Amino acid sequence: MNRSRSLTIIIVVLSIIAVLTGASFLICQFHIGSGIQESASIFDGDSLKLKTTLIVPTLDTQFKKDTNAIWCASLLAAWKCLETDLAKEPLMIQDSPEIAVALNKSSDPRPDIPKASLYVASGWNRKGIIDQITKDLAQKFPDKAPPVFDGIAENSFVTYAYLEAKIKFSIPYFQNRKPLLFTDCKGNETVINSFGICPGDESAYLKLRQQPAILFAAMDESHKIAEFIIDLDHTSNPNQIILALVEPRPTLEEMLKSVEEKIAAGKKLKLQEFDVNDVLLVPDIIWNIRHIFTDLEGKEFMNSQLKGQRIDVARQDIQFRLDRSGAELRSEAEEHYRSLPAQYAFDRPFLLYMKERGAKMPYFVMWIANAELLCKWTARLNPKDYDEAFIEKIKRSPESVRTQIFDHQRNRSAISAK
Repeated sequence: MNRSRSLTIIIVVLSIIAVLTGASFLICQFHIGSGIQESASIFDGDSLKLKTTLIVPTLDTQFKKDTNAIWCASLLAAWKCLETDLAKEPLMIQDSPEIAVALNKSSDPRPDIPKASLYVASGWNRKGIIDQITKDLAQKFPDKAPPVFDGIAENSFVTYAYLEAKIKFSIPYFQNRKPLLFTDCKGNETVINSFGICPGDESAYLKLRQQPAILFAAMDESHKIAEFIIDLDHTSNPNQIILALVEPRPTLEEMLKSVEEKIAAGKKLKLQEFDVNDVLLVPDIIWNIRHIFTDLEGKEFMNSQLKGQRIDVARQDIQFRLDRSGAELRSEAEEHYRSLPAQYAFDRPFLLYMKERGAKMPYFVMWIANAELLCKWTARLNPKDYDEAFIEKIKRSPESVRTQIFDHQRNRSAISAK
């Protein structure tokens, strides 16, 4: 049964600005998923319910290293569109909130987003901008439901941006049949679902091992891989997804710069490809977050072209999905001589970002410092299949972690029945 692995990224920005008593909305949606295999989100709701995750408006926003940080270019793309098309100058907001200053200072992300993936339009309601957006969107993205602009006054204006990009893996990865133990910045451990090239899959599918690219790898004093950067499919075009297990920095911008420098250094080295028994494990991530930028709400524009108008709602909806999906690959490994396997397991804090291949700026970045938005482990096989080293590690873990693993023994009959 062959199915292709696909990641779909959908970013929507809806900006509606009305005169004084009118409504103003900045609505951004971001989604990664295959459309093949659906699973429940680990989180679905308002960002206020998140305890250790921060939505940042710009890449240079500072955050604590033990906090998840998420940035999506949709808000900035809408901001720059409004700035260039209608205001004709940098946006000036009442009281100059820090977020507005930061957005003005940031580079326009639109040139670094594939043209075929992005639609942006700005205009006045009285001049038919809504009809134009509906018509254009239907032609460029026929599967996209038309946006709804409720309560738009005749003398209001609309700035709308929609981005839809896809990364299709040439070959679907294996679903890890065992739990991955993720250790966060504070040493807390959580058992999670993961996919990739799993232990025991050696020689299983040599072509699959040629799909990911090692962009950088550094050893520690004990000759174990301490830092590494992986392109999950080096043949994907025009977009790529990169995961980097590196030390945290105060901002996503600083981390991206550090990662790009390491990638540049890696190009000068002769990096080893995935060996016959190397391991690659990537956490499953499925979530849907709605975030309100309260610092922008209720603020009036001071620009001459926009004077007397204000932002009533500034909201960003971000949906993210990353899993192996696609075909189930099964095989038997032969007993043979094996070199010491390299472990490329994202079981500690790491950076994830997506961008057009060759572009300078990404359009989605996430620092994963803790397991708040990672898919918790769900049993798929009999616990007797866990290897002894993992069992010993679990025995030394907190009781809550042990419970996540061994309570699944009660469901063995149900699992077998399925």
